[in-house]
Amino acid sequence: MIIARGIIGGILLFLGRELNFLFAGAMAALIGLRLTPILPSQWPDWSDYAFMIALGVIAAAITLMNEHAGYFISGFLAGAYLLMEYFQPGVLTFPILPFIVGGVFGSLIIGFFTEWALIIISSVIGGYYLASMFRLAPTPRVLVTAGLVIIGAITQAIIMRAQKK
Repeated sequence: MIIARGIIGGILLFLGRELNFLFAGAMAALIGLRLTPILPSQWPDWSDYAFMIALGVIAAAITLMNEHAGYFISGFLAGAYLLMEYFQPGVLTFPILPFIVGGVFGSLIIGFFTEWALIIISSVIGGYYLASMFRLAPTPRVLVTAGLVIIGAITQAIIMRAQKK
């Protein structure tokens, strides 16, 4: 699972704005991961993965169908996940209040500021996932995450500028 988180983190870090549908799908799948403990225990083991994939595909499909609505959905999912991860990092629980508050703020921020907000948020989430792959003390982890966020945001801004010319 750590390799998948690293791959998702790298893609989000460098291509979060370009692949908005993948960003929304990844956020939905990561939220689905936190929802798996409340699924019925009678279900087979593969149903957890099917649930996460289904959530990701639904979020990605909505984002592909309507780009503007996709920004709001991506913002909601990213804000909800960031606030849940802030209050209970790395735990498979689902705190409702941080989910709703983070989702509303994220939806408003990315929905109104669109591409630039998506660049920053996807870089933060991608940098967080890549830095979490390594066992580091808290201070070096923050420095590595900040460096990755800066590199990812600059890369995405360069790609966006090149596409607009």
